[in-house]
Amino acid sequence: MQGRIFNFVSVSAAVGILFLFATLWNLQSRDILYTNLEEYEKATPTKNTSTVPEEVVADNTTVSNTTETVEPTPEPTRLSFYEIANKWGTDKVTTHHYNHMYEKYLEPIRDKPLKMLEIGLGCNMDYGPGKSYYTWLEFLPNVDLYYIEYDKACVEKWAQNMTNVKIYTGSQSDTDFLNKFINSSGGGFDIIIDDGGHTMEQQITSLDKLFPIVKPGGMYFCEDLQTSYMEGYGAVPGAKTMMGVISELLNDLNVNVQGAPPLQHEVGREMRSVECGEEICGFFKKELGKTEVRT
Repeated sequence: MQGRIFNFVSVSAAVGILFLFATLWNLQSRDILYTNLEEYEKATPTKNTSTVPEEVVADNTTVSNTTETVEPTPEPTRLSFYEIANKWGTDKVTTHHYNHMYEKYLEPIRDKPLKMLEIGLGCNMDYGPGKSYYTWLEFLPNVDLYYIEYDKACVEKWAQNMTNVKIYTGSQSDTDFLNKFINSSGGGFDIIIDDGGHTMEQQITSLDKLFPIVKPGGMYFCEDLQTSYMEGYGAVPGAKTMMGVISELLNDLNVNVQGAPPLQHEVGREMRSVECGEEICGFFKKELGKTEVRT
């Protein structure tokens, strides 16, 4: 009995010893594995995951060919003639719709140096003078601005508040005054606008006397043509109206055949075209070298 017990103990001890040696061997193997991994990581270069530069110059300076997108700074939006005129309150765009004519013909040249005459400072307007004056100065930044105004007292009162403008006082239907103005101003206007008294005599006389001092290729505008149908402005039976003159000028522009009657208006010799809109007409002068002799 004792021999059996001894044999069992001996076997158990042997198994325990074997298990102990196996455990120690396993632990030693792990240490070797961990050591080998550490040595492997040290010996093996770390993989470069960064972006390879597109170009490397000789001094090892990295240069990227990638172009950085820079959003352009938007230019400030410039106001149109309508917006400027509406801001200053002139009836050119409130009561009337002259902006269509002026934006068509003046917008393309608004940044050029321009010599301009406007007849009528606005002294007879309920809102007072100067609305068109401020409009033109803002719309045409390089304008050399002239005015003809019949109300001398108004001019003396308001001229002190105005700069960059030359104002002549007199009546647009007075040919002697217009001659003096032509001599003093030197003529050569790129633009003339008749926004004066609107009577038939005033509009017709001004066109006859002032269209000749428009530069070749320049333009002349007559506003408020609705008065050609108003008795209070001289549109009485048998009288010549501004719209009647315009009709005759259109005939003159088309008198280009042999044996045609003489021109009814001398200014038609230098006129290239006439364009009319709502209560306004524009008269356009021929360019240099294109004036024709017509009899």
